Amino acid sequence: MKPKKRYILIHHAGNGDVLDVIKQRYGEKFSVSDLEKASLKIMSDKDGFLILRSNLDYCKYLLETLASMDGKFVTLNMSGTLKALRSREEEIKKRFIAGNRH
Repeated sequence: MKPKKRYILIHHAGNGDVLDVIKQRYGEKFSVSDLEKASLKIMSDKDGFLILRSNLDYCKYLLETLASMDGKFVTLNMSGTLKALRSREEEIKKRFIAGNRH
């Protein structure tokens, strides 16, 4: 049986390879073995918004890793399917941007 996935919409303020930054921090906090099992993959990365795929069993570790990175990454939404996340992605981005203009 193939593992279930979670797709996470993230706002990032990073330059360069954000996946390497996330993986490095994840490996430091947990283990390289867990990092491999998490199967992190970028599904899209546009205009400071990232959709990242993770195995369900390791998603909580990924969320904890992102939260510990001093505001460089803000988790906006999560879904079990990429299609569902993409269907609401633009509305989530608009609300996030509007909320940060103040």
